Amino acid sequence: MDGASQRRVAKEIPESQFVTSVKDLVFLLLKEDGEPEIIPTLVPGFGVYYVLAGFHIPAENILSCYKEAFLDVKGFISFPSCSICRSTSLRLEVLCPNCRQSDLLQLDLVVHYECGFMGGVEDFIKDSQGVIERCPKCNKPLKRVGIDYGRPGLGFRCQRCGAIFQYPLISLRCDKDHTTTLDKINLERYPIFGVSSELKKARPILELIQKIKAELEQSLNVKTEVLKIVKGKSGALYLAHILIHLDGKVAAIEVLSEGGDVTEAMKVVVKAADLGIHFIVLLDEEKMLEFGRVLNPAYFTLVPIKGRRFEDIKEILLELVHSFVFEK
Repeated sequence: MDGASQRRVAKEIPESQFVTSVKDLVFLLLKEDGEPEIIPTLVPGFGVYYVLAGFHIPAENILSCYKEAFLDVKGFISFPSCSICRSTSLRLEVLCPNCRQSDLLQLDLVVHYECGFMGGVEDFIKDSQGVIERCPKCNKPLKRVGIDYGRPGLGFRCQRCGAIFQYPLISLRCDKDHTTTLDKINLERYPIFGVSSELKKARPILELIQKIKAELEQSLNVKTEVLKIVKGKSGALYLAHILIHLDGKVAAIEVLSEGGDVTEAMKVVVKAADLGIHFIVLLDEEKMLEFGRVLNPAYFTLVPIKGRRFEDIKEILLELVHSFVFEK
């Protein structure tokens, strides 16, 4: 499939699907140790791609949604592009400077200084030892390299027009069939991405969040979104750990970090007030009393959890979600 065809296919896929897919791949990266970098790669004949968790994704799909997929820009890499349309889908062409055809044969060149004949070493007359002896054009003896004849190195013979030359014409052709030379190419800068600091904070709870999502969808057949960026009434953006949707109703599940302080609870209060939705808050059972003074039960449902063990809260969580989305 050529670059243009791939772009056509890409445009037929909803942007929301790309966002979800990219985000899922970023979650896979988050499970790896270290600080993974997502580096753009130029695929000859196709353009620039990013590789996430083994999947090649066209650059334009990443660039359109990287913030929603929790990626931060760490640096840049530049790639050559067409001087006419700026496509990075380029292929190198080595051409005859005389007829501009690409049927070339590489030669080890020899030049007879006196008559000016230039050809491949195989064109010259040799003695029984394979040493150059005479010029095939004028038949004069060639005894001393550098005086009678020269060996300038590699060259080319065009198989179409017969021209012999040292330096071919280097051209670049894009997927739209535009041609440009090396001295006229453009450069396109593409970012190097890393996982955002905001998502890194969620790394310890990611496995728990994904277990909850899977159980809610399987047992209650509700739509869920994990680690979703949502805009509040004030215009501020918030990260919701899990959003639950059913028949126009929306609720959220928030997982507080183990050992967190009351400041973290206050942030959830601000988030819930601005979003205007009910929050089910999973928190360390030792913090229930302290956080209960901040998280008003009229707007929050508190669920104690110990050691991130999902099995301990599975039934009560299903009951709470069922009560909210099916009964209220």
